[in-house]
Amino acid sequence: MESGCATQTSWSVAAVCSAATAVSPVPESVPPREAWRLAEDYARDHPKCEVLVGSGDSMLPLYRDRTVLVVERVAMAEWRMGMTVIFVGESGWPVAHTLLDKTPRGWRTMGVGNRAPDRTTVRSDNYIGTVVKAFAPALRDG
Repeated sequence: MESGCATQTSWSVAAVCSAATAVSPVPESVPPREAWRLAEDYARDHPKCEVLVGSGDSMLPLYRDRTVLVVERVAMAEWRMGMTVIFVGESGWPVAHTLLDKTPRGWRTMGVGNRAPDRTTVRSDNYIGTVVKAFAPALRDG
């Protein structure tokens, strides 16, 4: 899967896309039946990791719907702009978005394909983990 960014009208969206593709792991394109197995194999060898499946298009073009993500808790002191983190959003559901910048209230985030930052900031109390590996089920032709 290419990690290039689609043409955007907002410079901030382009900056987020550029930072995310530089810091967040680019997904490996694998046969659909292999994505979960490969992620579990990786997590088994890295005990602090867990496996999740992404849903939605907010992280396109980096992560498309159903990308299998391996997530690890990383100390907040190690966070950098462009990392993709999983956190509990305002709806109460997990969200996978890219770190923008650190504020006094927490880290601001944004989906690579979104046009505006999230309203929820990421803090230690809503942080789930950081994406360390990704497997995208290969698209089938026809």
